[in-house]
Amino acid sequence: MRKRSDTPTRGEITDTVREQEDQMSEGTEQLNLTADDVDTVSDTLSELDFEGTSEGAERVRDSMESAQDVTVEVFDREDEQLDSVRQETEEYQQGLQERSDSSQSDLDKVNDTGARIQTKEAQAELDKAKEGLTEDMEFLDGQIERAGKASEDTKQTQDQLKSRVQGRRR
Repeated sequence: MRKRSDTPTRGEITDTVREQEDQMSEGTEQLNLTADDVDTVSDTLSELDFEGTSEGAERVRDSMESAQDVTVEVFDREDEQLDSVRQETEEYQQGLQERSDSSQSDLDKVNDTGARIQTKEAQAELDKAKEGLTEDMEFLDGQIERAGKASEDTKQTQDQLKSRVQGRRR
């Protein structure tokens, strides 16, 4: 039997999922801002005439290309950080699924026990146990769905932004 201190509370699980959602949302927002910067630098670079002096044009071109490279590097770094958060969320989601599966297994055992119990009082307590396990599974399944949706939405946005930035790379 697992110790109670090893098992998180519903509040702790909710807080963890919420924190992961927030991290992915903030990471996605920042990644979008950086992609906008890549677009802005690229657009500006393509719009420049470079008709001053050759030295001035070369310096401007080199600086703008460096700005583009640096911005793409920042995008890549932020994308990797967001991948890390998403991976942590998916691992946490898997852990929640294992907890839900464990609760289902416990429910099956309680049901089997209920079939062998003769006293009404014991049956009533087993019914409470079944209710608690069912509530736990519903809660866990809801959190699994929440974490999964946040992760999927983040992945979709990341893929769109990567595609956008990929088209701007030199």
